[in-house]
Amino acid sequence: MKAPRWVWWTLLISAALLILWGWFVLGFLTEPSAVGRVRAGLIVIGGVSIVLGLIAAVAGVWMLVARRT
Repeated sequence: MKAPRWVWWTLLISAALLILWGWFVLGFLTEPSAVGRVRAGLIVIGGVSIVLGLIAAVAGVWMLVARRT
């Protein structure tokens, strides 16, 4: 199955943005107001963003490598 060329670029760019977003969100854990549910929400949002970013990066690289071989 062949995907258009723009798909892997889109995956890699979105992966980078998701990882940066997750890192940004996790940076708020040191704030005094990050307690209880707010802290849990920050951890979930940041963690899920980073995990999805890593999955998208792996998929994008895999598509790039599969396309070249």
